[in-house]
Amino acid sequence: MRDEMETLTREQTVILPWLSELSRHRRYQHLISRAANMRLLSRTLALAVLVAGAMLPNAADAQVVPAIKGGGSQINVYGTYVPVKSDFNSTLDYPPTAPSPSNTFDANGWNQGFSAGADFRLGRFVFGQPAVGTRFTYSTGTYGKQRTFMFGPELHYIYKRFRPYGDFMIGPGNITYRTGQTDSSIVYELGGGVDYHKNRWLNFRMIDFQYQFWDLGDHYYPPGFLPGQPGVYIDTKLKPYTLSFGVLIRVR
Repeated sequence: MRDEMETLTREQTVILPWLSELSRHRRYQHLISRAANMRLLSRTLALAVLVAGAMLPNAADAQVVPAIKGGGSQINVYGTYVPVKSDFNSTLDYPPTAPSPSNTFDANGWNQGFSAGADFRLGRFVFGQPAVGTRFTYSTGTYGKQRTFMFGPELHYIYKRFRPYGDFMIGPGNITYRTGQTDSSIVYELGGGVDYHKNRWLNFRMIDFQYQFWDLGDHYYPPGFLPGQPGVYIDTKLKPYTLSFGVLIRVR
C-alpha cells in the first residue's frame, strides 16, 4: 500500500507540472485573443469616429449654408390688385322646377378688389423655403362684397430671378349682398403664383391664383319668394377663384 501511494505521488509530480503548463498556455492564448479583439474594436471605433467627423461638417453645411444663403429667414409684405370670380351665381341655385330670376345683377361676374398680406420665410433648405403667410382680400361688385382673412403655410422656391410658390390657407370669410343681407363661412384656399426678384428688397408678383371653398349652409327661401314654390332650404356652397398682381417688399 505504501509503495502504491509513493508511485501515485511520483506520477502526480510528473503530470501536474504538464497540466499546469498547459493551463498557463491556454490562459496566455486567451489573453492574446482578447487583446486582439480589443485592438480590432478600438480600431473600428476610431474609424467610425473619423467617418462621423468627416460626415458631420458636410451635413451641417447642407443644412446651414442653404439656410443662410440669400439672407436666411425674412419678412415680406405685399399689396395686389385682385379680380375675383365670385361665384355668387351659386346662391341662386333654386330648385329645378323654379324659374330663374329675371335679373341676377351679374352674380356670376367678376368683382374688383385688392389684397394685402405678409409672409415670414424660415430660410432656404434643400426642399425649398417654408413660410407662414397671412392675407386679407376685399372685393366688390354689383351683386355683393366678399371679404376673407386667411392664414396658413407656404412653400417658396428659387429659379434664377423667378420665385414660384404654393400655399394652403384657411380663415373666415364674409359676404354682404346688395340687399344688405350677410353670409359667412370658414374658407379654405389653395393656390400659388410666381414672383419676379428685382433686387434684395423688391419683388414683383407676376401672377397669383387662389381657389376657394365656401360653405354658406342652408339658405331659406320663404313661401312665395320663388314663384309657385313653398318655403324651401337650399344647401349653398361657393367656389370662387382669384387672380392677383402686385408688389412685394422685403422688410427684414
